[in-house]
Amino acid sequence: MIPAFLEDGYLPAGLHIAGEVDVIVRFGSATLKRRLLALRLMRWIELCRQVGAKRLFLDGSFVTAKPDPQDLDAVVWLNIDFAARVERGEMAAVELNMMLTTRQPEEIFAAEDRRDWEEWLEFFGRTREADRRRKGLVEVQL
Repeated sequence: MIPAFLEDGYLPAGLHIAGEVDVIVRFGSATLKRRLLALRLMRWIELCRQVGAKRLFLDGSFVTAKPDPQDLDAVVWLNIDFAARVERGEMAAVELNMMLTTRQPEEIFAAEDRRDWEEWLEFFGRTREADRRRKGLVEVQL
């Protein structure tokens, strides 16, 4: 379950796990910009499922109370066989690999192992403000 926003507009610190529908309803339906970002997210989720990704978490102003979010950041923990899937020419793997290697869109990142995953969680789990306080992230159940 995704908790309520804090007074500063962020989620409480931690990784909050939710299903795709809950994420789309909560963050991707209030405005046109949010709906456009949700469409992007839905494609990423579809690709992650098709390539057997282990996990996917979200950050960016998309998962804040900001009425006009500017971005949706995501980190996907790739399965160990991802490179082999790309080599075999599996379309979903090729498409996701293209996004990750060309940085188009620039908001999706890859974790190849637990260490990468935890480093990304640490990086995205802090605000950009001077105090770099902890904030919440959202993991989409794959």
